[in-house]
Parts: sequence; structure tokens; C-alpha cells
Amino acid sequence: MNEEIDIVSHIETLLNEELWGQAASELSKLQPADIAEILNRYDIEIQILLFNDLPDDIKPDVMADLSPEFVEAISEALPSGEVSDIVDEMDPDDAADVLGGLDKETSSQIIEQMDDDAADEVRMLMTYPEDSAGGIMTTDLITMKQSQTVLEALDTIASNENGEHIYQIYVIDEEEKLVGIVSIWKLLHQRNRTVSLGEIMDTETFAVRTDMDQEEVAHAMSKYDLSVIPVVDASGVLLGRITHDDVIEVIQEEAEEDIFMMAGSDDKELGNVSSIKSCAIRLPWLSITLIGGFITTALVNLFSKHFSTLILLVAFIPNVMAMGGNTGLQSSVLLVRELASGSARRHSLGQLFFHELRTGALMGLLCGVGIFIWTIVMLEFSPPPETLACSPWYLALVVGLALFAAMGFAAGFGAIIPIMLERCHIDPAVASGPFITVINDIAALLIYYAITAVLILPNLS
Repeated sequence: MNEEIDIVSHIETLLNEELWGQAASELSKLQPADIAEILNRYDIEIQILLFNDLPDDIKPDVMADLSPEFVEAISEALPSGEVSDIVDEMDPDDAADVLGGLDKETSSQIIEQMDDDAADEVRMLMTYPEDSAGGIMTTDLITMKQSQTVLEALDTIASNENGEHIYQIYVIDEEEKLVGIVSIWKLLHQRNRTVSLGEIMDTETFAVRTDMDQEEVAHAMSKYDLSVIPVVDASGVLLGRITHDDVIEVIQEEAEEDIFMMAGSDDKELGNVSSIKSCAIRLPWLSITLIGGFITTALVNLFSKHFSTLILLVAFIPNVMAMGGNTGLQSSVLLVRELASGSARRHSLGQLFFHELRTGALMGLLCGVGIFIWTIVMLEFSPPPETLACSPWYLALVVGLALFAAMGFAAGFGAIIPIMLERCHIDPAVASGPFITVINDIAALLIYYAITAVLILPNLS
């Protein structure tokens, strides 16, 4: 670790002195992912200078981790044939990801100059949605027939020049449908190398279809403790495989997406974006909060005339709204996490809803008792200047009851919305953002006004 830090520090010194060749030479001592991380810190112009001086054998792996902006810039700075040679050496799934981030004209020009087989694989992968099993799979795999022997399988593995690690041999029939799997471990443990693969293959295979969502693929691999999973089409024809490193990237992407949604932002803000672009991304979410503020202001104004004789009630509005909003947010975040992990699917919608409703009601009861006691203490030791129109105990009871009802409703609402969104195939993470908070603020205010209007205002007339 210290050695790596020293190299990075030395590289920065060389860059400050504009010694590009020496800096590239030092960079080449690092892992491709580390090289890409360092390059991404600098402007496109510096990235291109350093990238050009890197050894040709590591350029494909480095480019796979660089930003689409860099790939677009490098495709303009270098002859398209040279870019095609680099992309040609990349793993098919990485090449499809890189080219998918470019405009169609540029990507088509690069693909046309690639090797025919590699170009066909990349074109095929680019037809699938990027968040599907087909979009994240690689076509680098080894397929064999049932009649072939263990020795033939080992020879095929030894002659395999693909960069991806091989974990399994996939056994297919004449129609290229997946019929079995033989692990490398099982191959190596066969003393009789003339045994056919059909005799030792595992026929109880688990595969995913190309149209399966990448998040479901991650759940499946985690559930069955798999390091690699085959991908088939609707008829069972083997098309590719998904490895654990791809799934790790999926988990990271999904987690980041949920975090951004809960914050009312978007992953497009990552990197050097302008303030105008950041504003355009965040403002639609903030407008929900603004509109909610318009509604709550209108409600306060509507009911203000009814509370003119008991202004003390207004002092508790922020408390009731804040507790309702936070309770709803807790429920929604919890349900979003359960839905993301798949554990929520083991329970019915009613079970999840009533669990959160009971939890919210219990918390509301405890907090209601707390605000009841605080109200009594406040009125006893710091009495308001005006004469109370009702008993301090009665007033405290109304405030406590309002808080209890607001928190109970917020917990139930915060749970039901993510569930409903998930059933409608909408990312439930949107329920954890400004939307759920605004709705709960409005609901808490309405509940507070309704309870005080029913229990107090008739006593004032």
C-alpha cells in the first residue's frame, strides 16, 4: 500500500513537470483499475497524453474503466482503426459497455473496423438493455458436447486465450441448448481422462434468461452462492455467462442509484458537471417539496382563523409535521431495503403494511405520551399570556393524540407506497425521497387540524 502511494505521489510530481512519458511509465506499474482511477482525476487532454504512452497490452483493460467522455475524446484524437484495435482486445461485455456510451455514429465506425467475430459479439450484446442479464453478460465461455472427453475439455481450456477466468465447461446439445455443466474442479479430479462429459456433467443447472433484470440476477447469485451463472434465451439456447465481478458492479450501481433517489439527485452529477446541469437534475425533485410547501401554507392559512383564540396550538405544528415525516421516511427506507434484498417477497403486502402500522402506532403512543407530559410542564411553568380557553390537560391530550395518529398514519403510508411501486415495476427508492416526506407533512397537518377541530373548537364556541 505504501509503495502504491509513493508511486502515485511520484506520478503527480512528473505530471506537474509535464514529463508525460515518464509519468506513463510509472503508471504502467499499477493495476489497470488503479491507472484508470488516477487518469479520471485529470482533464481529458492529459488523459489522452498519458493513455497514448501506456503499453499497448494494458490499454484495453484501462479503457474499460475510463469515462465515456474519455472514450469519445480518444476516438476523435486517434485514428478509428487504432481505437478499434484497442476495443477488439477488450472483453466483449466491456467493449459493449464502452461503445454503448458513445453516439451511434462513432460506435458504428469503431465496430466496422473490428474483427468480424468480435464485432458480431459486441453488436449482439448492445441489443440488450444495459440493466438486463443480456446487457451484463459476456460471451467468453467454453462450450462442448456430451460425447467429448475430459481430456478434450482440458486441452480446450489450455488453448483458451480469452482474458476471462474459466470456472465451468458448458455442455450443449446439437441445438446449442444448455444441458449440463462441468466444473473445472471436477475435471481435474477425473483420473480417467477418457470419460465423456455427458457422464460427469451436472444436469441440475440454474440459468437466467437474457431479459431478467440485473438486480434479480444479483439476488439469484447471492441466494444460490454462485460465482458464475449461465445466460440463455427463451428457448434455452446458451448465449453467455455472468461472473461474480459483474454482479458486484451491479450491486454497487443499484446501491448508488437508490442513494441518489433518496437524496433527490442522479448519478449524472458524478464528475465535473456544471452548476446549471446540477440544478436541472435536482430542481425537479425539490419542486415536489416546494409544491408541498405551497399546500401546507394554504392549509395553515385556511385554518388560522379557527385557531386565533388558541394560538398555542400553532406552536406544535412543526413538531407534529417533523415526527410524521421522519416516521414515514423510516418505514419507506426499511421497506426499500427489504424489497432490494428480496426478503420482503416472503411476506404478503398486508403483513408488511400492518407490521409497520403497528410499529408506527407504538412509537406514536410513546412520543404522544412524551409530548403530553411536555405540554403540561410547559403550561404549568411557562403559562401563555392569554387565558387558555380549555383545560391544559385537555389541550395536552389533544396534541398527544394528534401526534400519535400522525405517526401511525405516516408509518403505514411510508410502508405501502414502496410496496405498491414495486408491484407496479417502478423503483421503490423514489418513495424514500422528497415525495414521501411531502405527503406525510401534508397528512400530519391535516390529521392535526382534524383532531383539534373535532375535540377543541366546539368547546370554544
